[in-house]
Amino acid sequence: MKNIKKIIGIAIVISLLFSAFGCSVNEEKLANKAVAKVGDTEIPKKNLDAVVGSTLVSYYANSGTEISMEDSSVSSLKEEVANNLVEYELVKKAAKDYGYTKNDKEIKEAAKETLKSIKSSSYLKGDKYKSVLKQYGFKDEKSFENAVNLYAEFSTYTSGFAEKFRNKVQGGKYATANYMTVDDIKVPAYIYYYCYIQKAMEQEYNEYQKQYSGSTDSSEEQKTDEQKQQELKESTVAMVKEKAAFYAAGKEAKTKIDTKKISSKKTENESLSSMFGSDTLTSVYNAYGITKKQYDEAGKWIATADLYKEALEEKVTYDKPTEKDAEKEFNKNTKTYDKSTVSAKHILTSDKSLAKEIYEQATKKGADFDQIMSKYQKNSSVQEASDLGAFTYSSMVEDFSKAAFDAEKGSVIGPVKTEYGYHVIYVYDKNTVQPKFEDSKDTILSTLDSQNKLEAVNKLDEDIKSKHSGKVELEDIDEPYNMLIAELKKDNKVKIYKSVLNK
Repeated sequence: MKNIKKIIGIAIVISLLFSAFGCSVNEEKLANKAVAKVGDTEIPKKNLDAVVGSTLVSYYANSGTEISMEDSSVSSLKEEVANNLVEYELVKKAAKDYGYTKNDKEIKEAAKETLKSIKSSSYLKGDKYKSVLKQYGFKDEKSFENAVNLYAEFSTYTSGFAEKFRNKVQGGKYATANYMTVDDIKVPAYIYYYCYIQKAMEQEYNEYQKQYSGSTDSSEEQKTDEQKQQELKESTVAMVKEKAAFYAAGKEAKTKIDTKKISSKKTENESLSSMFGSDTLTSVYNAYGITKKQYDEAGKWIATADLYKEALEEKVTYDKPTEKDAEKEFNKNTKTYDKSTVSAKHILTSDKSLAKEIYEQATKKGADFDQIMSKYQKNSSVQEASDLGAFTYSSMVEDFSKAAFDAEKGSVIGPVKTEYGYHVIYVYDKNTVQPKFEDSKDTILSTLDSQNKLEAVNKLDEDIKSKHSGKVELEDIDEPYNMLIAELKKDNKVKIYKSVLNK
């Protein structure tokens, strides 16, 4: 169960609810209608309205902001509270199995602290307290206190049970259940959880790097938390399946791995762990019902899979390139191996009209390109104005090299468009060398050899993943508490009546 602040944070703007304590017969009938059903237990709409109303009062007490009845986000808040109330009923049904009992003292203290915080708000001085309660559907202070007590009861109860549950199932069925089988190799759930944690740290690190560097990705910014969560799960599933395939292939090939290498690879794989600290990391994998020992075992298992992959790729067979292959490549891409150089200076801008202006100035009689570079270096629309020195054809992008190598020594050309923008180029020297195959033969052979091996490795990887695809046994793997709630929902045939929810 989420705490009040989190619910408030999610529902910063929500509308007024119709009072669950209305005077008319119709309102009273609606208040007593079931908004949800858990097995044979009905949850009356008045409970939903009481919790939502107390949330709105809490928000007002913290911010002094009145919430409009017409705000569209009211539906999402209602659904969230309905799900929380359902969770409470489910937990009550499971509590006995896990030796959990209600702590009345803790509930009373939680309600007391909430009321104290609200009543001490500077926004609720004098008569304002009563008027705000009335505004959010409470006929008097007593009815509001009852709502706060209700919230404290189910939120404290569910959070307490969740903690008890995690402690009791630590390292148990949720961790050891078979996530998948590859050949005769069982892949336990704690390996999935390990991969999930690594992927989550990677995701968080990447987001931090983007924020730190100031780079923005509009497609990433538009993704909801649910979409990011789904992507995280999908990438974790892909990671586990791939690692399992190479683990199985390595076993099949009877590949020997040095234990020292396993330890080193494990440390390499967990390089991001130091960013989060051991205490934070422990709390994370505890939440997933696995022990430190299981976490470490999973790390060794993944490291072994990685080393099997490296060993199998190292032994891959492929066609070695011949001198004839190298000569064919040389004739096909002679410019790539041309040792001729051009020495040039350039001014780069994303503004085409500015590039034309610079070109016109640079081609005037008696123009000094160095002075022009100096002049435009301070222009905010100019990305670069510098001396590039001597460069070969292959060291620059195609459009830039073609223009520079085709130009006469001492000439200014432009604007030349490339993927970087518009260039005005001054070619101040040229050194032409006739390309010879013998000069580039060794380089070409080495390049072709690397390409052939890479193609063979990629084919090997795909063949291994296809052959050892494995059978997934636990489809909807999740944090154990969420999995328990999902199981309980299925067993108790949970229903939420949206027609009542949205009235």
